[in-house]
Amino acid sequence: MEEILKKAHELGELLAASEELGRYQEQEIAFQSDEAAQKAVAEYEQKSIELSEEMHSGSMTPEKLEGFRNRMNENMKILTQNATAREYLEAKSAFNKVITQVNEILAYHIRGEENTGGCSGHCSSCSGCH
Repeated sequence: MEEILKKAHELGELLAASEELGRYQEQEIAFQSDEAAQKAVAEYEQKSIELSEEMHSGSMTPEKLEGFRNRMNENMKILTQNATAREYLEAKSAFNKVITQVNEILAYHIRGEENTGGCSGHCSSCSGCH
């Protein structure tokens, strides 16, 4: 057990010193001081919730799904017009990708199988539906 905890601390230190976390922290500071960027992200998240509720409220058809994708992509396009918001979301996504990869490696060694990927269902760091 002691060796596992030691390695976990080493991993934590490596993550804390990573370029991805450093960039994310820098962008988060910039984001927190930019009211327009915060408003753009809040509006995007609200629209995402509304669209998601709409999607889940009725019977889903291929046409409705395509419309949902188009509206989410349009909302993301509007959001990324704000440079601070765009850079913040890119940095957040890059760091989340590192964390996801670490978790997948751990899961592989615990279960002996790789995660096949796919949508997590959480759009906050997503670049849009594909």
